[in-house]
Amino acid sequence: MSGTLFGRAGDVVVRKLLRSPLHGLLSQRLLIITVTGRKTGRIYSNPVGYAQHDGALLVGSVAGWRRNLRPGELVPIRLRGVDVRAEAEVITDEERAAEFYRVILPRNPVHARYAGIHIDPDGQPNRADLRRALSAGAAVIRLTVRD
Repeated sequence: MSGTLFGRAGDVVVRKLLRSPLHGLLSQRLLIITVTGRKTGRIYSNPVGYAQHDGALLVGSVAGWRRNLRPGELVPIRLRGVDVRAEAEVITDEERAAEFYRVILPRNPVHARYAGIHIDPDGQPNRADLRRALSAGAAVIRLTVRD
């Protein structure tokens, strides 16, 4: 969620809640995605906001962990109190990202603030904001649950 000390401490609390019987307090909007560092082999479990769309889960991210997602590999996620695996597609193409950000931004205003992407009056992500965010490393991760 955030790279600050408070953010990391908050992530610990959120992870614990999402892994507990109380997950229902947060799990309609948050999931945990676990990635393994390409170079270090270190395991990172990140709580992230998601939106459901057309049978997939959409996650907007400005964090570097998404670079550890490998095409064709299934990634562990904790979704609504259940551990499952999902195929992850990282989307940085402006047209596809715009389509998915139209779904993500209204459901995840925290990400909209982090990414600096505003919603235009027609409900579309502001294209200048989107281009700036994508060039700074933002991406949409489309998760398709496989188990």
